[in-house]
Amino acid sequence: FAANLVLLTIVAPVIEELTFRGVGQSLLRFTGRWPSILLVGVAFGLWHGLVQALLILIPFGIGLAYLRDRTRSVIPGMVVHALFNGAALAAAVLS
Repeated sequence: FAANLVLLTIVAPVIEELTFRGVGQSLLRFTGRWPSILLVGVAFGLWHGLVQALLILIPFGIGLAYLRDRTRSVIPGMVVHALFNGAALAAAVLS
């Protein structure tokens, strides 16, 4: 359980934020502000491979991309992402 906690609340948010909002959003900047935000959000949702969770993951990915755009940093997104994953893990364990 401890290893999953670390993986889901620290490792995954850092890697995914650097990948999607760091590299991905930077590479898509040429498409414009909103297209890059939307494309990164959709890619983030699809990357997880959970069809039943797309209605949550795509808007969450778009929100994280918007946060990155507004703050010009991936760090706030890492924190929000870690809190989201922690809450999801807690809900899964407690249900």
